[in-house]
Amino acid sequence: MDDNEIRLADLTDEQIFRRYQEGDEDAFRVIVERYEPSIKGFLHKRLKDEERVQDLTQDTFLRVHRARDRYDASRKFSTWIYTIASNLLKNEYRNRSRRRETTFTDLRKDNGPQQSTSQRPVEFEADRPNPERLAYQGELRDAIQDAIERMDEHHRIPFVMREVEDRTYEEISDAIGVPVGTVKSRLFRARNAFQQLFPVPV
Repeated sequence: MDDNEIRLADLTDEQIFRRYQEGDEDAFRVIVERYEPSIKGFLHKRLKDEERVQDLTQDTFLRVHRARDRYDASRKFSTWIYTIASNLLKNEYRNRSRRRETTFTDLRKDNGPQQSTSQRPVEFEADRPNPERLAYQGELRDAIQDAIERMDEHHRIPFVMREVEDRTYEEISDAIGVPVGTVKSRLFRARNAFQQLFPVPV
């Protein structure tokens, strides 16, 4: 490892990306090395499709590269890159076959940040053969996605990572760079926001 790599490795994500914006190509390689495993894991937990996960991981970094001049260093880089990956997931959901349907199984009132992990407002299940059931699942899936899309970014990202991707509080904390307590607090507010935005009666 040369001196430049050592210096880059010691910098924050935001500092590294600023170096990339200034023309340091090595900085982008460090960003990829730092984030590729977690972005791939984030995508794989939802898609369970290794080929598509690989494609979307590459697309995430391609979009980061293309949008490099628009990145605002006052934002956390981790939130920005996970927003890009989440948007790619959203597009993937829209484009995937109807054979994979979502079932809305539980929408409970959230009693606070210490809520049991079993009380998930959104769960995803496999196909059901009943055509009416499948049609209802499709409507629910669209409503769920619409509600999630309308959430504030700092609520949407941890909500998707926790409720859809089934990541632990610690994994979310590491990914978005905030303490676990802040993650729980944001999830508490996010779940309440989701309940307000979700239009389908249960």
